[in-house]
Amino acid sequence: MTSLAATRAQARSGMRPVDSKRDLVGLADLIELAFAEGMDPSGRRMAQEMRRFGRLGWLGWLIGRLVLPPAAYPNGYVWIEGGRLVGNASLMPVESDRERWVMANVAVHPAYRRRGIARRLVGACIDLARRRLVREIVLQVRPETPGAANLYRSFGFVDAGTRVTWRLADSPRLAAAPGLPARRRRPEDGEAQWHLARRVSPLGLLWPHPLRRSIFRTEAWYAADAWTHWVWPERGPIRACLMVRPELGGGRQMILLTEPEAAGSAEAPLLERALTERAGVRNVSLESFAGDGEAAVRAAGFREEHRLIWMSLNLRGGRR
Repeated sequence: MTSLAATRAQARSGMRPVDSKRDLVGLADLIELAFAEGMDPSGRRMAQEMRRFGRLGWLGWLIGRLVLPPAAYPNGYVWIEGGRLVGNASLMPVESDRERWVMANVAVHPAYRRRGIARRLVGACIDLARRRLVREIVLQVRPETPGAANLYRSFGFVDAGTRVTWRLADSPRLAAAPGLPARRRRPEDGEAQWHLARRVSPLGLLWPHPLRRSIFRTEAWYAADAWTHWVWPERGPIRACLMVRPELGGGRQMILLTEPEAAGSAEAPLLERALTERAGVRNVSLESFAGDGEAAVRAAGFREEHRLIWMSLNLRGGRR
């Protein structure tokens, strides 16, 4: 390599802000390589579309802005080595709360790891968020990548629990649940359920949106996204709840919240009530916290799809 070529290659190396007009193909390649095992079909489709539009240059960029989700055009930084995109860290504002941003797709090509690239990229993203006066950054990380979780903790991110996503395998295995029974929520339960959610899941219920009181409102005139609620136990203070809403295609999405002391006791009665009343419904997903209640979820006929650690970084100090 001539000295001039070497100088040019060096000039094309290092960190710079992401440029969606020229980085779509490189981002798609890196994301597919780094997250191949955990990508769902929608993620694979988005990577394919990013690559397709990226190869069309300016025209592809213009069309892609109209048809691709915002995640395809993030803020953030990339790392270049010899003109090749080998590292990335993305930031995206949450539509429902523009002061909360998501950090995602933090990845480094295997050939360039253990050089401090990921740390530089994450640090640059945090600095960018501070300049934009962002209140909070949230992210998800898989438990089987402790190195990544420790990197985020070194910047001040704190764990907000491990969430498990389940899928009802075929038909639910319904049986009379032992212990205290569950019941449908009553109008007077809304406030207590809201406080339960704040204690158990302060970072939020639906990724990446913040916790919203509207989900728990009980006024007859207020429609809260067609959620149906069950609470546990049948009598006494509410210590757990199960929320269900319809999804496109006729499926159901369930979210289970349980106080740590009630884990292992509340899950079976709540699932038995909800699945009995929703008999015949297929394509049921469930999200719950990892812990003592997992055996009851499996016993009801659910299989684990994945688990993720939710983490957050408060950029303003004080209480969230």
